[in-house]
Amino acid sequence: MTLKLDLKTTALICIDLQAGVFTKEGSLTHVGTDEILPNIKRVLAAARNAKIPIIHFKEVHRKEMVDFGRELDGTEPVHCLENWASTDYYWEFAPIDGEFAIAKRRYSCFIGTDLEILLRGLKVDTLLLVGTMTNVCVHYTAADAHQKDYHFHVIEDCCAGSDWAAHWAALTAMEYLQTGARISYKDCIAALSYSEVKARSQ
Repeated sequence: MTLKLDLKTTALICIDLQAGVFTKEGSLTHVGTDEILPNIKRVLAAARNAKIPIIHFKEVHRKEMVDFGRELDGTEPVHCLENWASTDYYWEFAPIDGEFAIAKRRYSCFIGTDLEILLRGLKVDTLLLVGTMTNVCVHYTAADAHQKDYHFHVIEDCCAGSDWAAHWAALTAMEYLQTGARISYKDCIAALSYSEVKARSQ
């Protein structure tokens, strides 16, 4: 399947590309972060070159820990406190001027944020997803996007899970929701580049 994108209605969603993920100084365990780092850099550069909207998310919790809800009922330790340096964006993926930054308290980028208002204002109906964790925040964001009738593509080699089994299972679950949802970073860059050239020629 050749991926085709309409640059006028597509946005890149960067989910929890936070310092602790890539410096290994955060409290959460991830797999595959070293491998995805250069891939995300390439996708981000291609998205910026194509001039599509880029929306950055980071999970942030108050230092008083009053907003975790049920997040600590499972195996996750306390994470992403607002006064931790590891909670901030990883420096290579920090938003630049013209991009959008949103803090979230829950796993899904749709819960308790103004993402839908922003997407409506941008006239976006297709989301490109990169980030961490594949099986938690990326998966839940994709599921909510699907329920809200957005198209989504998860760039599988730009996502890191809590472990490999969970990573692959989440990708399978997302593909179940929308056939063709799983793509590679090369697929994404090729589609962005083709669409950009096509737009310039019109």
